[in-house]
Amino acid sequence: MAVKRPRFLQNKSTAKSGIKNLGKGLVQQTLTAGMKSIIKAQPQDIKAKQMPNYIRVTQERMDKMGVIDLKPIIERSGAAKQSKKGGWYAVIPIRRTKRSMSRRGYEQLRAVEVEPGESMTVVSDYLYDRRRASDASMLNYEPKSKNITKTMGENGRSTYVAFRTVSSKSPANSWIINRDKVNEKDTSKTFVKNVDQVMKWKMRNM
Repeated sequence: MAVKRPRFLQNKSTAKSGIKNLGKGLVQQTLTAGMKSIIKAQPQDIKAKQMPNYIRVTQERMDKMGVIDLKPIIERSGAAKQSKKGGWYAVIPIRRTKRSMSRRGYEQLRAVEVEPGESMTVVSDYLYDRRRASDASMLNYEPKSKNITKTMGENGRSTYVAFRTVSSKSPANSWIINRDKVNEKDTSKTFVKNVDQVMKWKMRNM
């Protein structure tokens, strides 16, 4: 079955722009307006190998729910670069706002003194305080990097950006958005268990 790629991923120039916009809006696993089109396009990775039927059905339901793996999408987008040791990687800037951070995380960053026009990178143990989890344990992932860069504009306003790297070696569950939608309250215990089986299958076969 042919898969129609989202419009902004159909060539390298628009793909890179789309990934840049993704970085600006990817906060607490929420899709930007441009990335919402991904939900309408079946990810290509699910047909990479023959899947057991219940795995395929569960994956298709996840797609419809918007539980999307961005890793294969970024790989195909044109934003990925080849590494010297083989494989690929891409650095994604993720804009963080006051609303997306916990109070203690924001207060920590606000206390960092930066001159206008300058930037400073700090380590924040509170960066993922508000990260939402899934009832399917295999979907959950804690980012390794806790670095976030504060930049002070000439107008006196601060911006905060966390740079995360995705690569061919990234775990299968590291770039999944809307993972919290997989929960027993809104779905079922059986579905949650099947999602865990989907992730186990991907880790073995992809």
